[in-house]
Formats: sequence, C-alpha cells, structure tokens
Amino acid sequence: MVRKSIICATLLIGVMWSQNADSLIDHAVELYETRHLDEANLSKSASILEGIVESDPKNVRALYELSKVCFFLGDEAEEKDAKLKLFYRGRDYGKSAIEIDEESPDAHFWYMVNVGRVGQTKGVLNSLVLVPTVREEINTVLELDPEHTGALDAQAMLYYELPGLLGGNVNKSIESLDKAIALDSNYTLLYVDMAKVYIKKKNYEKARWYLDYAIAIETPTYEADHVLDDKPEAMELLEEIKDK
Repeated sequence: MVRKSIICATLLIGVMWSQNADSLIDHAVELYETRHLDEANLSKSASILEGIVESDPKNVRALYELSKVCFFLGDEAEEKDAKLKLFYRGRDYGKSAIEIDEESPDAHFWYMVNVGRVGQTKGVLNSLVLVPTVREEINTVLELDPEHTGALDAQAMLYYELPGLLGGNVNKSIESLDKAIALDSNYTLLYVDMAKVYIKKKNYEKARWYLDYAIAIETPTYEADHVLDDKPEAMELLEEIKDK
C-alpha cells in the first residue's frame, strides 16, 4: 500500500510539473510576442525557457521555443560574433528538440531558421554550403505540416535567393507565397517577401501593392514582427522603388 501511494504521488508530481511547465512556456511565448511593447520581454522569455530546459532537458516545446527566442536575440545583436553565438545556440536547441521528437515541425523549422542565419551571417559561401540542409529541413516541415506558413515562406525565399543553376525560380517563389497567404492573410512578412520577388521581376506596380497591403493590415498575425520588422522594411522598400 505504501509503495502504491509513493507511485501515485510521483505520478501526481509529474503531472503537476508538466502543467506548470506548459503555463510557464505560455508566459514565455506571451513575453516574446509582446517584445515590441518592452524590449526586456525577450530576455525575460529566454530566462524562463532556459530554466525549464535546465530542469527538464527533454521538454520539446521549451527547446524549440528557446530556439526561436535565440533567433530573435541573434537578429537583434549588433556584433557578428554575438549573432553567431546566439544562432548556434538556437540551432543546437532545435537539434535537441528534433532528437527527442522527429515528428515536431516546429523543432525542424527553428533548427532550419537558425542554420540558415548562421550561413547568412558568415557570408555567401557558407550560405551555399548550408543550402542542402536548409532545403531538406523545409521539405521535412512541409511533409509534417503542409500548412506551415513559416516553412512556405522559407521555401519561397530559398527559390528567390538562389541562382537558377542551383534551383532558384521566382515563379515557384510566388506559388509558395500564394499558398501561405491563402492560409494566413494577416501574416505581414508574406506580403513583404512577395514584394521582393516582384521587385526582382521588375514589376514595381505589384510590388508596391503588396508593400502597401503589408503596412495597412490592422490585425497582423504576429504583431511584434509587424511593428519591429515587417512594416519598417515595407516602408523602406517603398522608398527605394518610388521612382521605378
């Protein structure tokens, strides 16, 4: 009877810890999603997630959310070495999540995003070396979740950035972005990236339409991204092509 009580108590503690961890992760997500309101929210989010991973190294959700936060922090960092350190950390957290759960699309996605950023930060040649890994991870995410808008955007931008000899194709880029916009019409990054594709095609009228649309969206899916990145970039691109 005593042994049975101990087992029940242990199971109860496990359930309570799991529920508490989920609540803490939810709070961490809320913090990074409101980083446009308080820049300290991002580091607070990282601290919460680091604490969870330290206590529970196999918490897949905490690992891929921390991978995501490392990406945000890396993008904010000013020095190249600081950026790389954060992107490497994000890559490693994503990889750990994949090793625990190979079926997690978000684990694969944030691993891929950080790998890609490492390549971009280190330069063109490093980016090209990492293309097979990035492409494979994008394909994996879309196999696991064909409606993953982040992966569709990443696929589109891979087609956009690569030269034709390596698989670049602006028409395929447009196809991927069209699919993503059909799934989430308030995801402002999609419109900014579509505008870049049309600028590359020298169709400036369509590019301006997408940029104006991105700026005008009142309820963006990712408000912090819209305020801090997408809207400013859209305005900058509009300025660049205003006379074209």
